[in-house]
Amino acid sequence: MSLLAREGEKELQAALQKVQADMESQGCSREEIGSQLASVRESHAAYMRQQRQMLQEREEVYKEAIAEGLTPEAAKARVQACAQWQQQMQRLQAKHQAAMQKTHHEAEAAGVSPAEIKRRLEAQRRLQQAEAEAWQQKMRARQQAASEAAEKGQSAAEVEKAVKAVTRAQDAAWAEREAALLAAEGVARREAAEAARQLADASLSPEIRRILLARVRIGGLSARPDLNGREGVAKMWVVEKSRFAVLVDGQGAKAAEQLLLKAANLTVLQPAGGGGGGSGAAAEEEEPP
Repeated sequence: MSLLAREGEKELQAALQKVQADMESQGCSREEIGSQLASVRESHAAYMRQQRQMLQEREEVYKEAIAEGLTPEAAKARVQACAQWQQQMQRLQAKHQAAMQKTHHEAEAAGVSPAEIKRRLEAQRRLQQAEAEAWQQKMRARQQAASEAAEKGQSAAEVEKAVKAVTRAQDAAWAEREAALLAAEGVARREAAEAARQLADASLSPEIRRILLARVRIGGLSARPDLNGREGVAKMWVVEKSRFAVLVDGQGAKAAEQLLLKAANLTVLQPAGGGGGGSGAAAEEEEPP
């Protein structure tokens, strides 16, 4: 058994003993304790897989550095940089996990629907994926800037200056993108809140509330026949237009788009609360928004 495996096993056993002791002191049932211990084992197994992968990555970095003709000392320095990069990525992942939990708890506390909770979590995942990609791009840009400066024979101070300039540019680009994503999420939450209000609005007809937030299929359009047969979600009832704001799914090369459509052009596939779908009214010619 490798040193990594031995240390991992020690950590696992200590964690299992602590969890079992804590849950027994709280009077938890044997089934509850068993379930939690299984969860701990699963999480630890995932952690160990990640640790082994990180170790393999560092070994590969060392081998590549030696193959490039670097001295063992220089190769070790590159491995150290790789280890720091891995640690920063772990911190980013931990931050993302905490953010997901916070989003879920806040949504539950606000009393939003399960569908809205799911949408918020998916939006959070997209934001986190974008942040991870931006961070990796920044690390690559920093490394490239350092390499180019070193190749030009610049001093350590000049190399550091070049790296800091690239870092500022990458951080500014991410800040701008993050602001746009957060603004879009703010709009989505306001729309979801308005749709939830409309669902509870008894002044709206049963037909409108039946379609609201439902998954629908579009049909009967002549001005946009390319949309017929496409599916989407009726996000909101736009009172002043007497139409639904429908977010049409992307399809192949066709991007997702939001349009205002009449109820008559929509067939409910799945109501907002789940369950079976139903037919909408006979399709009519849609009118320009």
